Amino acid sequence: MNRKRKLISIAVPLFFLFLILSIYYVWNQSTASPSVQLKNEIYLHFPSNYQGGAETKAYLINSQLYYGVYNENFSRSGATGDYSVNKGDPCIIINGTIRNDYDTDYYFAITANVYNTAGEKIEPILTINSPQPGFAVTQINNSSTGFFELQLKYAAKDVSNYDLFIAYEPSEIPPP
Repeated sequence: MNRKRKLISIAVPLFFLFLILSIYYVWNQSTASPSVQLKNEIYLHFPSNYQGGAETKAYLINSQLYYGVYNENFSRSGATGDYSVNKGDPCIIINGTIRNDYDTDYYFAITANVYNTAGEKIEPILTINSPQPGFAVTQINNSSTGFFELQLKYAAKDVSNYDLFIAYEPSEIPPP
């Protein structure tokens, strides 16, 4: 009888430990980001098809990519088409901090090229607070920092790389 109690006193805690570790593992698998190299501590450039890809004075302090869902329904129209997003749709989220090294307070249109493991470009960028598809807008005072967030409607969790850019010339008024 004593041996049976010892066995139970060891087996029950081990069972609960296994259960807790299993739940923790499953939870982290569903929300974890892939091993995507983060983009940090660089001056952002324009895309190669705008201003010849010139360097800007928008300094990327940090950025991160993770998977999530949209928090609300919305639709956007732009040059590449009309798009709808429903609350709960899966998405890629890229956020970060930029420093404005210009001498003027500016609005910045931030965009990204995002690629999956097959080398395919993931698009379009559909950010809730953006006026149109393709970029997110943030206003940053000179010599100050500001936060940005990009969202891309995408269900898979296979992003391999992303590059951030300033989509348009920084402006004292918001981009179109």
